Amino acid sequence: MVVIDKEKVKDMYYANLMYEHHRVTEKIRLFEKKYGVSFGEFEKSLKDSEKEDFEKWDDYMEWKGYEKVLQKLTKEKQELAVGNYKVS
Repeated sequence: MVVIDKEKVKDMYYANLMYEHHRVTEKIRLFEKKYGVSFGEFEKSLKDSEKEDFEKWDDYMEWKGYEKVLQKLTKEKQELAVGNYKVS
């Protein structure tokens, strides 16, 4: 039988969390580079625009998803850092 202690599980989870955080951050960075603005600015300009641009709306939906995932990952990272987790 293999025994893995709680700290090793935490370390493995943290490594995976950091990988996902980096991956999502990189996707967001690509959108920021493509449009030259932050998500908030892009969202405002898109919603204020009278002309529909389907490519921009597709990018908006994807970008918005990445923003939500980043918020979730950031929260998980903070919870893990302060020891607010349980291994079941």
